[in-house]
Amino acid sequence: MRGLGEAIVQRLTQAGASVVLTGRGLEALQRVESQVAAAGGQALGLQSDIGSLQDSQKVIDQAAERFGRIDILVNNAAVFPPSMFSEVSEEVWDQTVDTDLKGAYFLAQFAAKAMISAGHGGRIINFLSTDAFRPTGMLSAYGAAKLGLWSATQAMAKELAEHRILVNAITPGSIITEERIEKFKDTFGVSEVDGAVKTREKLQAAVKGGAFAQMLTTLMPLGRPGIPTRSPLNF
Repeated sequence: MRGLGEAIVQRLTQAGASVVLTGRGLEALQRVESQVAAAGGQALGLQSDIGSLQDSQKVIDQAAERFGRIDILVNNAAVFPPSMFSEVSEEVWDQTVDTDLKGAYFLAQFAAKAMISAGHGGRIINFLSTDAFRPTGMLSAYGAAKLGLWSATQAMAKELAEHRILVNAITPGSIITEERIEKFKDTFGVSEVDGAVKTREKLQAAVKGGAFAQMLTTLMPLGRPGIPTRSPLNF
């Protein structure tokens, strides 16, 4: 529970929502849960693996039990082990598809059933990736899974509309998270998330030093990757 996921939780609780957050790392879940509580919000961290249908059903059941009903599902969990198409193993493929497609698909199904049962409508938001539509060549399994989720999103939207459940997809580009900062700092000199302008300048200066930096700075329309924010006024 870091990066985009943490920012999503913070923004939802700022808006007054009671949030159930999930992930495989218990320590991170407890940290975000404590931060939300300290700010006066309500959050419940549940350790789970989205690739496990049993775990996902338990999450939906516990969320409904704790807060009464489910109004919004945000499918943000993803894995993206980098590997060229010719080098993707069955293990990497299964791990990626189980999390990014199968897991998201069935978590949405379980949430939709709970929303239909409650009769209040709802929202399902699936996170995709630009790699699904403009492959970089380094994340072929990830792109394939996310493109599958795009097709599923459209099918969900059509089927669930009669139940007043709105289904949308969000397709962010590359996002600078804490994990990526750790990977970038030795190679590209990016040691902290200190603003979009400075991050852009550092990455642009490193274009000649590596193909990945060049991809980030030249393929994004704004010339820089995104940065998770926790405040509605922090752009």
